[in-house]
Amino acid sequence: MRQLHRVVMISVSSAVLLSACGGGGSSSGSSGAQTSSASPSPAPTGSSPVIAPVSASGALVMPLEVMSASSGQVIATTLQVPAGASARTLTMQVNNLSYDGKGSIQINGGSWITLTNASVTVLGNAKLYGGIGGGYDTISLNVPITGAVNGANQINFRFNTTDGVSSGYRVLSFNLLDGNGNKLIADSRFVQDDPTTWTAPLSNASDVNAGAQLWQSATLIESPINAGHPLQAHCMDCHTSTGSDLFKFNYSNNSIIVRSQFHGLSQTQGQQIASYIRSLKNQYPTPGANCRPWNPPYQPGPGLDAAPVSDWTCGAGLGAVSENDLDTLATIFPNGVNAAAVSTKGQINLREIPIGFQLPDWNHWVPRVHPKDAWGDYFTNSNLNKEYAGEGTGNATYNMRTQLAQGGTSYAQGATGDIFNALYYWGVAFGEDFAPPNEGSSGSYTIPQQENLYGTAQWQLLKSWELAQDFALEQNCPTAWVNEEKAPKPEKRGWCGYWRFVFNVSPHILNFPIDNNMFGSAVGQYVKSNQWYYLQILLNPGSGAHNVQMPVDWQYAYGLLDNLYQASGRTEPIRNFLYVLKGAQEMDNGVGVTDVNRGWTTRDTSPLDVWSGGQNGVWRGTSPTTEQAVVNAFLSNWLDTTTSFNLSDWQREGQPNAVSYETTCGWSIRSLCASGYVPGTLSGGTTANFPTWTWSQIPLMRGEGIDGTQLNRFATWLNAAYPSGNYLSLIQN
Repeated sequence: MRQLHRVVMISVSSAVLLSACGGGGSSSGSSGAQTSSASPSPAPTGSSPVIAPVSASGALVMPLEVMSASSGQVIATTLQVPAGASARTLTMQVNNLSYDGKGSIQINGGSWITLTNASVTVLGNAKLYGGIGGGYDTISLNVPITGAVNGANQINFRFNTTDGVSSGYRVLSFNLLDGNGNKLIADSRFVQDDPTTWTAPLSNASDVNAGAQLWQSATLIESPINAGHPLQAHCMDCHTSTGSDLFKFNYSNNSIIVRSQFHGLSQTQGQQIASYIRSLKNQYPTPGANCRPWNPPYQPGPGLDAAPVSDWTCGAGLGAVSENDLDTLATIFPNGVNAAAVSTKGQINLREIPIGFQLPDWNHWVPRVHPKDAWGDYFTNSNLNKEYAGEGTGNATYNMRTQLAQGGTSYAQGATGDIFNALYYWGVAFGEDFAPPNEGSSGSYTIPQQENLYGTAQWQLLKSWELAQDFALEQNCPTAWVNEEKAPKPEKRGWCGYWRFVFNVSPHILNFPIDNNMFGSAVGQYVKSNQWYYLQILLNPGSGAHNVQMPVDWQYAYGLLDNLYQASGRTEPIRNFLYVLKGAQEMDNGVGVTDVNRGWTTRDTSPLDVWSGGQNGVWRGTSPTTEQAVVNAFLSNWLDTTTSFNLSDWQREGQPNAVSYETTCGWSIRSLCASGYVPGTLSGGTTANFPTWTWSQIPLMRGEGIDGTQLNRFATWLNAAYPSGNYLSLIQN
């Protein structure tokens, strides 16, 4: 039986998983991982430039799609720059510049400047996360230049060559800067492309029908540099079955045609597919303004809940991503930091709170390797495949598409049938039952094996997204949570069920090695894990009805936040606080402490995780006053909740009411440790546990100015919980 990283089955009221704590750019489309991706090679010369389009007023239409199925594609622009001779820098924002040497720029016919981490200055947090080819899919950078002139300037952008996965990049914006950083090109010289004006390349119904057929069944190749490797997957396998994702995120005709050619189809066939995608306007709502390939799905920001549910998936846009984690405070505490705003009995709306962390764009939801190309018939005939849409010879007796189509709204809302159970066992089909013979060894997977596993997790996530869009689950699931689980805190919009379709895409959950990973660096892998973990609590935090670590294992996220900080040097105290706060609110759900697997627990709500080392940890570089205010607000609320329960009601190790599998006082215990436990004493071979951590950290918190009255309350409660622990000695007046 295949299991996710350090996950074991236990028996509780329903089937769930237990796991231990974690401490520890590519373009879309399937590419079989049986062959490794080639390294980029120098761009050939002699490619004919494509003149970038301009509007009727002469403004340059953005973005620039520097894309090609071959190598050396040049996009040429000409702009009037009255003070151009003073230009010293070209600044640009670019999407999917996913490896060193992928692109180059040229000024007025001068030497080409290859874009690498060594030749450019990557701006903001993207630099800390790996820069070009790092954790962020869209980055801003500055390129030192010479050769600009007063008047007309030709600025060219080149896609040098593919790595076997990508077919180009997008320049979202650019400008020339003088030596003082002033922009030299007026904003009026640029205009954004308007997808609502797009038309089909071919208007005949026969071409649209041909495009639909190609989408479903065209034979594709892996890439131009591995043309001899045909893929088992078709367009509809890596994307949604109808291509609705390309329509939803407004992929241009050009990008669709280029990608079709990249996978071995002709230009005409690419035009037919693009025409088919354009025809979907007759089936789906017009996508909102943020629905573009570079805007990360579900990126949180103000106003999202007021927009149609169908546009929630497009998020608040890149503009909602701050470079400063502390900017988030103003949204959480519009009237200043106070405990009332973050009560554990409340329900903070994470969807509308902007964060200083960029989530993955749509290209990075789409699997690089489709499971048909990774595993062949093993996947095709597995229940993982069968339970999605009925394909293959698996022995499953249902599939999600048929269940949802036949069950209608009543099924989607949990009034009839059991959508939670069906989704759970579809998740189990990958998370526990999927054991292909060429999977590799957990913890030491090769990069091709990682690409196979990651692609399979992405495939299940993408198909979950497809089901959510096709059957209005983001609108119906909040009702299903109430109908099926009597959830006390349903979200206004979200996903159904206990299986962690988003969370489990994390390379940490998949147990990928840090030192030799498919993301190129430790920091790149930690960014990816953090992205999927945060998306999980945006889409499905549990509605106050969690079951052990389903649908979120909160401690994994806290550990990986710390890993990212250690690897990048960038602290995120407020995003960390939001995660712990949401976890505490999920667990303050009325169940209490008589069932710690469904109710309140010290493991996942701890104020120690908000403080997290203070000025020597997650709050490093932050004003001590801010640290004190936020930690104090959470600590006082946590103590109010924790002390409201009678100690005799808590499940406790060694007592008749103990959780059956909690037999030692380790870090993962959700109940209280044995009443006679003394901090620092080995239990199960470790002293890493809540009583010991609090013993050592309360004095450190006091030293950083955390409210002494609250710390005294904390020590008093601990002394009552562990009378042999001498916690009263930590009290100071």
